[in-house]
Amino acid sequence: MKGMTNAEISTLLNQVAAAYAMKDEQKFHFQVLAYQKAADSIDRSTSELRDLYREGKLHTLPGIGASIQSHLEELFQAGKVKHFEEVLAGIPEAVFPLLAIPGFGPKKALRLVSELHLQNPETVINDVAQAAKAGKIANLAAFGEKSQQAILQAIEDYWRGETKTARMTLPYAADLAEKLVTYLKRSPDVIDAYPLGSLRRRVSTVGDIDIAVATFHPQAVLTYFSSYPNKERLLEQGERTASIVVSSGRQIDLMTQPPEGLGALLQHFTLRKPYATRSQDQPRRDSPVLP
Repeated sequence: MKGMTNAEISTLLNQVAAAYAMKDEQKFHFQVLAYQKAADSIDRSTSELRDLYREGKLHTLPGIGASIQSHLEELFQAGKVKHFEEVLAGIPEAVFPLLAIPGFGPKKALRLVSELHLQNPETVINDVAQAAKAGKIANLAAFGEKSQQAILQAIEDYWRGETKTARMTLPYAADLAEKLVTYLKRSPDVIDAYPLGSLRRRVSTVGDIDIAVATFHPQAVLTYFSSYPNKERLLEQGERTASIVVSSGRQIDLMTQPPEGLGALLQHFTLRKPYATRSQDQPRRDSPVLP
């Protein structure tokens, strides 16, 4: 453990974020974002964390708050982190390989592993595919035939090399996000919309595109988002989030927030000026939390 690479540490932090989401996504919303942000920062770092730790420079890594920094120090000192073990307790190991598949969020992965009684992380992806082919997923609560086919399609895409870690260049991702944000702002239920994550921080390459929307009517916005003209298929739609794959094969995730929560959400990623701005012909609705 003391010799963990950046990739291994990034994976660990993403697992902690996923565990928080599985336990109570609403309650631990900002913990999920903080760990995802830290994992992304570590994944992009040109310096090995163990070297920064030895040099006393962990604090120089962007996106690492004081709390996560202390956990990383414990990881290098003891080879494990008590807090991580507590958060991950009770989460089946077979859940985590599924999270690399486009369209598989933590809750969906946990439901499949639990209801199909899957235990082996090395075979879980193939096990889920076989269950879908046998029609076993369509009969599970909250799934159905359409969801079963989407799951099988997502796994086949994954086997072809289309994973969540495939990254886009910044100009390509920015153009894709701008088209989506422009589309979203045509909806009367959208107060504001901004890209999140690595795109918002303007890094050279971007993974999935994440967009946050301020709204008082999340279901209306999610339905509108799911009707995007360039959508190839809907991956998942919940109470406040949805994921689609567009014609280019890229995944776009939408997160809705009440207006009073948007400012705090954006601050978790950057304090820079928002990437996307409201069009001039669109009426502005004042909100004290907007940057």
